[in-house]
Amino acid sequence: MLSAARTLPQRAVRRYTVVASAAAAAAPTATLAVRVHGGARYADKDGLAHLLSRFNFQSTGDKSALRLVRESELLGGALRSSVDREYITLQATFLKESLPYYVNAIASVLYKTSFKPHELVESVGPAAAYDLAVATSDPVKVAEDALYAATYRSAGLGRPVLFDGVEQVTLDDIKQYANKVYTQENIEIFATGVEERDLKRFVGESLINTLPKGSAIKEAAAPKAFAGEVRVRAHGPNVAAVAIPAESAAQIPELQVLKAYLASPLYANADALERVAFDSFSGTHGLLSMYVKGADASAVSANIKKVVADLKAGLDIAPAKELAQVDAALAAQQSAVPVEQLALDKVAKFKLGKFAYSAVGDVTQLPYRDEL
Repeated sequence: MLSAARTLPQRAVRRYTVVASAAAAAAPTATLAVRVHGGARYADKDGLAHLLSRFNFQSTGDKSALRLVRESELLGGALRSSVDREYITLQATFLKESLPYYVNAIASVLYKTSFKPHELVESVGPAAAYDLAVATSDPVKVAEDALYAATYRSAGLGRPVLFDGVEQVTLDDIKQYANKVYTQENIEIFATGVEERDLKRFVGESLINTLPKGSAIKEAAAPKAFAGEVRVRAHGPNVAAVAIPAESAAQIPELQVLKAYLASPLYANADALERVAFDSFSGTHGLLSMYVKGADASAVSANIKKVVADLKAGLDIAPAKELAQVDAALAAQQSAVPVEQLALDKVAKFKLGKFAYSAVGDVTQLPYRDEL
């Protein structure tokens, strides 16, 4: 991908899907997303995927970063690159008639990013540092990262998403990682608000068809989960958080319903929770996390103990099935990528088993895991 000399492959991109709703079809705008299995869990070094994501939409072989952004602005569109534990996602939102331009723009980024040394120093590095500063200023986000570290330790999903400079990453590291993950077999293309035949035609005519063949690095097997604990001493609000791993596909629907239940008035202590989230990975494993936040460490301690006691005693979460289905439907409408269908027939009661715990803030006052 770093060289113009490429052999035209004999087959097109592995797969791409169009997701459309009636509302999207009637709207004048469209969204295009290219999802790469190259998130933090797959990177060879901590923060490597984050830096590669920040290199997206920098200079390519035929356009400078400034030209690319200005052209997109003139067309009324917006470009975005993001990274999480599973994916690097390149996304564009634009007027429907501009679909060919944005397919070609994203294809050029995947195939011909220049990886110029000065951009790492002047653009990519400062942008990555800003992302880190924003994340570390939010105690809930700090608690979330600590939960992943406590659950999965330092491998795969437990690795940090954002580059923090602890592990040195060079420009060559970023180039090599791009070559590894930006391949035909490792990307998925989705769009809303456009015709499937148009998307297929424009993708087929783009540089995406000249990406090298590679192997999909998607991790389907569930990683080993631990009942760990991480405590982070920090100024500001206190956060106590609990994470429950889904170690098989069968547990995912139950935790999705539990999420809906805890965040709704169906749960008597819902007001004690600042946030409830569920992340699914490969459809085979995931992590439910819940957070109690407050200025008073004693109140946070009391609330997290109350929530955990409820979970240990057992909860009838069946009444939240419809809420979970509504949440999934809303997520599908708001996303350019498919949302997994829920199979909720067997969901009834939940009782807490294995869980990880993190505390952020005045950890002298916040409880330990074995005190919950």
